Amino acid sequence: MNSKIMELEISRPGPLGADAPATLTLPAAPYEILDALDKARVTDERVIYSTEILSCELDYLPQFLSPSSNLYELNHLCQRLSSLSDWELDCFEGMVMMDAVQTCYEPIPVDRLINMTASMEHCQIAYEAHDDESLGKFYAENGFVPQLDSVPDDVYAWLDFGKIGREMREGEGGIFTPHGYVVQNGIIARLYQSGEAVPIEKPDYTVLLRVTKGRFNDPESENDLSALLKLPAGDQELFHAVKEVEAASPEECAFTAVDCAVPRLTEKITDELEAANGDCYGLVNELAGQLRYLDREGGIPVCKAMIAVAPDDISLDEALDLAYQADEFSLLREAATPADYAKAELGKCSIPLKEELFSGDAALHHYGEKLMEHNLASATDYGILVSQNGQTVEQCLNRPGPQMEMR
Repeated sequence: MNSKIMELEISRPGPLGADAPATLTLPAAPYEILDALDKARVTDERVIYSTEILSCELDYLPQFLSPSSNLYELNHLCQRLSSLSDWELDCFEGMVMMDAVQTCYEPIPVDRLINMTASMEHCQIAYEAHDDESLGKFYAENGFVPQLDSVPDDVYAWLDFGKIGREMREGEGGIFTPHGYVVQNGIIARLYQSGEAVPIEKPDYTVLLRVTKGRFNDPESENDLSALLKLPAGDQELFHAVKEVEAASPEECAFTAVDCAVPRLTEKITDELEAANGDCYGLVNELAGQLRYLDREGGIPVCKAMIAVAPDDISLDEALDLAYQADEFSLLREAATPADYAKAELGKCSIPLKEELFSGDAALHHYGEKLMEHNLASATDYGILVSQNGQTVEQCLNRPGPQMEMR
């Protein structure tokens, strides 16, 4: 199954929400979910927001999901679905459709859908059967109707297979799907209880690495073991992860980034770890430590906005430099457009008939653009990023300028 199951749009009500919706692909890592909520200006659990499914690999599924479904439970459902085989997905579709028929196509609680993914033990699929007649013939030809075993061949051809199939289907409660006939003769498991996937706190790491044995350029030294290492970490945690994968030292291990408090850096961390054969682990751990500090100070959104406007080719060293300079910038979370920024700045002024300035959207937008340029402000998915020291993010990188060629 495709590892990406569903794409959502997250938005909050009100004028700000109209200008700051965020898209999220599920399943997602914990910080990817928090990042989408940040972009949608869902700043804490008290803020009401809505989700709209934009696309789904299982095209039949969205109609059975309530608009008020919990985001974290939807993510858990998608994690479960992404791990299923094709046969299990066919079973899942059948179970969904059986529920739908029994409830007149009412929405199905997400916790029940999650439990369906663990309830295939008593599922059966007849891929040859797509209607009552082909189902009846399938059951008759495969000995599932003992009463027909003694029927002479010359009479067999005159049997009403449609009636046989209908009686079997109605008796079993099975369903026809595009893949065939599905029947589930057991009960839906109760392994998952509603609310269990909803986190109580944020992740206890700022960077999460997967550790495996074997260098990136030496596949023969690998095994199937893996461990998760939460950063920032000390030597004890590092060597515990190394021991879990039965490696003798960190030098025998490969590291891959799974999640990061700044999701834009997740892939970059993996790329640089691979390029350096893991030798930049110390740099990644230092970055994780600075991100933890920023998280405690409420500076992660600022850092994410800085990384968003930085050049795409920034290195991890440069990303760390920006993280150390996050207090040189501020973020107007309530502003999503140049017009919003202009209103925020004009709101600080004491001038008569100020509200008249807000009446012309086009003029306000143009003024906001000029004001942002003057104040070294940048529009980001997280709000308007404003420099406090007269330097842009790119200038903070301290990269050398173009060299003049002497002739």
